[in-house]
Amino acid sequence: MRKLLDATLDLIFPPRCEVCGQNSKETLCFECFKQIKFMKPYLGVHSVAVYEECIKTAIHRFKFKQRKKLADPLGLLLVKYLSHTETLRIEEIDAIVPVPLHKNRHNERGFNQAELLGQVVQKYFGTPVVPALERVKDTHAQFDLPRHERFENIQKAFKVSAPKEVYEKRLLLLDDIYTTGATIAECAKTLKIAGAKRVEILTLSRAVEV
Repeated sequence: MRKLLDATLDLIFPPRCEVCGQNSKETLCFECFKQIKFMKPYLGVHSVAVYEECIKTAIHRFKFKQRKKLADPLGLLLVKYLSHTETLRIEEIDAIVPVPLHKNRHNERGFNQAELLGQVVQKYFGTPVVPALERVKDTHAQFDLPRHERFENIQKAFKVSAPKEVYEKRLLLLDDIYTTGATIAECAKTLKIAGAKRVEILTLSRAVEV
C-alpha cells in the first residue's frame, strides 16, 4: 500500500533534484554530483569539496531555503570522505562537535546545518554528535567582513557548555564551510582550553582563493 502511494505521488509530483530542479529520484542528482570537485587535506584541515558551483548552491539552499532534505546527500559526502581518507580515522574519534549557531540565528533558521550533517555521519559510523560548544556572541556574519577583521570578530564567541564531553576526548570539529578558518580556529582553541585531548577538523567544503 505504501509503495503504491509513493508511486502515485511521484506521478503527480515528480521528485526533483534540490539543486538543479531536474526530475530525479535522488535529492542531489548524478549530473550535479559530477560537478563536485573533491579535495585533499590541506594545512591540517580536511574538507570534502571546493565551495563552488553545485556544492555552493546545495549548501546555500540547505541553509537559507529550508531544504533540509539536502542534509542526507551532503552528509553522505562526509561519510564517503571519512571512509576513504587515511589521514583522518573516524574510529579514533570519541565525539563529533558541530560548530554552533548563536541562539538568535538558530531560532531564525530552525536548525544547525553542521549538527544535521553530523547526525548523518553518526548514523553510519556510530560516533555520537555532542553539541558541546555554545556560541555566546552574536557575531556579524563572517562572509561580510574583510579577511583581517574576521579573526577579531569571532574572538571569545564560543564557550564549552558540556565540559565532561570534551575533557580528555578526541573530537571531530565539524562545519559546512571553511573560508579563512577564523571560526574553526576559535572553536578548536576553545575546545583545547577545556581539555580536549585532540581536535580534528572536517568541513563539507572549502573556499579556495584565486
